[in-house]
This record gives sequence, C-alpha cells and structure tokens, in this order.
Amino acid sequence: MINWKNVEFFKSYEFDDPLFPGSGENIDPTLLMMLDKLRRETTWRIITHHAQGGCVDMEGKHGHAKNSFHLFSMGCKAVDFHFDIKASINEQAWYVRNGGFTGIGEYGDWGVPIGFHVDLRPREKSLLWTRRNGQYIYMLA
Repeated sequence: MINWKNVEFFKSYEFDDPLFPGSGENIDPTLLMMLDKLRRETTWRIITHHAQGGCVDMEGKHGHAKNSFHLFSMGCKAVDFHFDIKASINEQAWYVRNGGFTGIGEYGDWGVPIGFHVDLRPREKSLLWTRRNGQYIYMLA
C-alpha cells in the first residue's frame, strides 16, 4: 500500500486508468518513488500520460501488449510520461537512463519533444528502445 503522504510530486489520479477512476492506487510503489526521485533531482515537472491509458491499465483496453508492464495483471510497473521542460532531448534522456529503470522507451513521435516509457521489468530482461517511422529499434540497456 502506498502512503501518499510520502510522495512529494504526484497524486494517485495521475496514474489512473481512465476507465477506472481511483486505479492509480495500484501503481507499483517502487516505480512511483523512482519517478518522485527523478522529479526531485531534475526539478522538471513530469506529465504522466494517464488520460491516454499510459499508466495503470486495469483490463488491457489501451492497446498495450499482452505482457505489458502497464497491466494490472503484470503489477502496474510501467508509466508513460514527458517532462514539462525545454531541456534538450539528450539531457532529458540522460536523466531517465540514469534513473534506475530496467525498461526505457524513448519516443519522438508523441507530439512532445520526447516522451518516455519507463518500467521495472526483471533486470535480466533490461531493455532500451526507440521507435522511428513505426519501427522499433532495440538496444542493450
């Protein structure tokens, strides 16, 4: 159970599945605290993509893969977001890549300078990827 009094920069609704108000309570506590730390260290506001189903996905209705870490059945261990900042995409990516996440997707096609997917997949399956022209490019993390 998350003690939201210990969370400095986020409210539970920022992780809600849009079809299930209150479901943000299911976000993985470790992931939440890592995002809170990232926000504290960068001083950059983090905008979660909860309204698009990019955080908690209770029933798999938001287009995620069947084994996505967004899913309730997988532990709600993934969040999509962007920073509300004009810092370079390289600087933003540096902070995310050094945030301790074991899965990182970097997206330049979300209508913001750069968007991020972060998750807490098992360390032996760590992965870094991007998408260009609809094609996923995977790199070792």
